[in-house]
Amino acid sequence: NYAALIQQQINEDKQNLREKTVYGIQLTEEKLNDFRDEQIGQLKELMDEATKPNKKITISKDLEHK
Repeated sequence: NYAALIQQQINEDKQNLREKTVYGIQLTEEKLNDFRDEQIGQLKELMDEATKPNKKITISKDLEHK
């Protein structure tokens, strides 16, 4: 089960704070060829989101309501 694999990797990462953990599994070219083009695009979008730098999100409250 993929979710169990990710959970195991997260738990191992908590124990090994010095090493950078790589999550998921390596896909062979053969396994990649089993995906449809749309799925490859979705995987790319997920990777881009997961690896982009953290940005601080600030929430400002509008003090004046009209």
